[in-house]
Amino acid sequence: MKLSYRDKVIFVCVIVVLILVAGVFLFIKPKFEEMNYAKIALEAKQVEKDDLQAKIDTFPQLVETLKNTAGEVEELQSYFLTEQDPYLNEQFIHEILDKNNVEVTGMETAYTVAGKLEEYVVVPSNVAAFDLLVSGDLYNELPQEVYDVYNNTVVESGGSVVIGVTDMTVNYNDTYELSDVLKFVDEIGDYGKTMNVVSVSKPDKGENAENETKGSLALRLYSIYPLNVEKVMEEADEIQLVPVEETAADETVTEAAE
Repeated sequence: MKLSYRDKVIFVCVIVVLILVAGVFLFIKPKFEEMNYAKIALEAKQVEKDDLQAKIDTFPQLVETLKNTAGEVEELQSYFLTEQDPYLNEQFIHEILDKNNVEVTGMETAYTVAGKLEEYVVVPSNVAAFDLLVSGDLYNELPQEVYDVYNNTVVESGGSVVIGVTDMTVNYNDTYELSDVLKFVDEIGDYGKTMNVVSVSKPDKGENAENETKGSLALRLYSIYPLNVEKVMEEADEIQLVPVEETAADETVTEAAE
């Protein structure tokens, strides 16, 4: 069967169209789909980049806030003793004892343990009837109105923090008037650090006893591990991004060294 020229032209056109259609479905359409997937992935990465950039932009402000907070912490922690070995605590207290001419016959210091320090809160609506005032009324000398207000006051609890607590006992020789020991107690109170004298004990004086006594002091020291404020102040307010290639190279070198 011979085809006319017109039929041959139609046949060739059909073949060309079929080839074009097959090319679209086999090659061009998958490429378009890959391009769409790549576009979606690019948009997702752009969102991640924008989110990361937003966080990076807040970094200088965070560093500034950190430094301001560190400055406040530096002032606050200056009132606390630094947590250290027992013999260093003894040396510190011994210097104050020697300064006040207290004759020390022995010292015993326990290891520092974790203790809970709670904030003491005085209710603003009832400043006259707080716990220490009522507890100190040993002979019921306060007016009944104070107790009525105290009993009807809603107790407010303050904050609390775990802190190092060190108990120390100092044995001493002094006069019965405790002239040197009391000077030491006053200096502990004026020292401006978180330590206090818990108790002072001495035996009763006999009728014909000499004006000397042996007794003991119980002290309590509150200490912390201080923040290295200087290190915080050295923090840069800019983020230096490390290229992925350098990071991968560093990891490769580390793995090879291991």
